[in-house]
Amino acid sequence: MITLAATSAAAGAASASAQKKSAEATRQAADANAATLRNEADLQKQTGMENAKRMQQDAARQMGEARLDAAQSSLLREGSVPLREQALATRLQTRIQDEAAEAMRNAQSLYNRANTEQYMGRSNARAQKTSAMGTLLSGFAQGGNTLLKW
Repeated sequence: MITLAATSAAAGAASASAQKKSAEATRQAADANAATLRNEADLQKQTGMENAKRMQQDAARQMGEARLDAAQSSLLREGSVPLREQALATRLQTRIQDEAAEAMRNAQSLYNRANTEQYMGRSNARAQKTSAMGTLLSGFAQGGNTLLKW
């Protein structure tokens, strides 16, 4: 009878230990996934900034070409030169700002996913640890119940 009680307690302890290790692995996996998502978000931000810089350079080139065309043209077909330049500059700047905003939204979305992943992983790990304690207590209770029946 004592052996049966000790076996119940030992089985409960072994199961609880395995659950605790599983909880730690869950937390570590969630932290690793969150780190990957944060790295991807950083890359999105960096790429967005580099694209915006290239677009600014391209916009400056396009504005220069527009000014050159206006200076070489003796006949203006539509609108005044300053108004056409202003319209072009506005279109180009809007494209640049839209591109940068999209990159920032994508990066923020990845940061949010990383935070959620980490929160859920830690929450699941806590639940598994709580379950492990319940398993451990249950094993000891079964062992104690066996001894009481003896």
